[in-house]
Amino acid sequence: MIARTLHKNNILRNAASLDSVFSSGKKLSSSSCSLYYLKTKSDADFRVAFSVGKKTHNLAVNRNKIKRFMREAFRLNREKYGVSSCDMVFVFFDKDIPTYEKVENSIKSLLLSLSKTFES
Repeated sequence: MIARTLHKNNILRNAASLDSVFSSGKKLSSSSCSLYYLKTKSDADFRVAFSVGKKTHNLAVNRNKIKRFMREAFRLNREKYGVSSCDMVFVFFDKDIPTYEKVENSIKSLLLSLSKTFES
């Protein structure tokens, strides 16, 4: 059985790394999410962060729920699209509180676009 967990070393927490992803990385967008990514030089594993804006979702309960949906969708679908050796930040910008299916479709489309850009 394949372990599909997100380990502590796969979480992008460093402020300098986050700034470099936003400043010098590239952006992909879907209907409700954006993906900022930066290809790393080493063959290290991926690092990922998830963000939901406070202006669009005032309550922390709603922001945390959306981030849980995003983490779960990423965790279940990352191996299918072959994500490796890059830093990624998923940003949710839709004003509505989504269902898990909507978030999963958005994450899948972003991962598919990311894998296509890495192939070419």
